[in-house]
Amino acid sequence: MDSIYENSDFILSTVASDENCSQHKGFFTEEQESERKVSSSMWTKVLLTLLGFSLVFALGGLCALWMIYNHKLVDFESLNEQHIMVSEQLAAQEINSTVILRELEELKTNYTRVREQLLLHVEMKKEFNDLTARYNTLRKWLSFYDAQSCNLAVDGWIACRGKLYSFSSDKLNWWSSRDVCVSKGADLVTITNQSEQDFLVSKIKETHWTGLNDLDTEGHWVWVNNQTLTETGVQFWFNGRPIQPDNWRVEDPSGENCASLGDHNGNFQSWFDASCKTEKRFICEKEY
Repeated sequence: MDSIYENSDFILSTVASDENCSQHKGFFTEEQESERKVSSSMWTKVLLTLLGFSLVFALGGLCALWMIYNHKLVDFESLNEQHIMVSEQLAAQEINSTVILRELEELKTNYTRVREQLLLHVEMKKEFNDLTARYNTLRKWLSFYDAQSCNLAVDGWIACRGKLYSFSSDKLNWWSSRDVCVSKGADLVTITNQSEQDFLVSKIKETHWTGLNDLDTEGHWVWVNNQTLTETGVQFWFNGRPIQPDNWRVEDPSGENCASLGDHNGNFQSWFDASCKTEKRFICEKEY
C-alpha cells in the first residue's frame, strides 16, 4: 500500500515537474520567437537596403553603359563618315593619279618625239652649216676666178660680165668724180649683186666713191641711175661700230650723203656714208 502511495507521489511529482518544464519551455520559445522576428525584420531591412543600393548601382551602371554605348555609336558614325570621306578622297586621288600617269606617259612620248626632232634638227643644222661653209668657199673661189677673168683692158677699162669699169688714180669730191665719169660716157658705179661687189673689192686698195647717195632725201639711198636699194636687192653697209650709215656731222654740218666702197681703215668689203665734199678715188661704170 505504501509502495502504491510512494509510486503515486512519484508520479504526481513527475507530472508536476513535467508541467513546470513545459511551462518554462513555452516561456522561452515566445521570447526566442520575438527575437527571431525582430532579427528577421532587421535583416530584411538590411537586405532591402542592399538591394536598393544594388539596384541604384545597377541603374547607374546601365546609364553609364548606355552613355558609353551612345558615345561609341557617335564615334563609330563619325569614324564611318571619316572612312567614307577618306575612301572618296582616295578614290579621287587614284583617279588623279591615273590621269597624271597618263599625262606623264604622253609627256614622255612627246619628249621622245621632240628629242628625236631636236637631234634631227641638230644634224640638219650641222649639215646646213657644212654646206654653207662649202658654198662660201666655192663662192669665194668662183668670185676669185670670176674676178681674174675680168681683166681684159680696153682703152684703160676692165671688161667684166657685159660692163666696163674704170678705177681712177685721182682723188676728187663726189660731184667732180661723177662729172669725170659722165664725160667718159659713163657714171659712178652701181652695185647690183654680190659678184659685182666681190669683183670691185678685189680691184681696190683704198676707199672709192660709188654712185650711191641720199642727197635728195635724207635716209632714202638711191643710185645715180635712180635705182633704190630695194630694187637692186643688195646692200653691204658696215655693221661694226659705228653702224653705217650714221650721217656723222662733225666734219660736215650738212651730213654724210654719199657712199663709198671701203673706208680709211681698210674695210673694203663694206659701204660707208661720207661727206660728199671729201676727196676720194672713184669707180666709173658703163655698158659695152
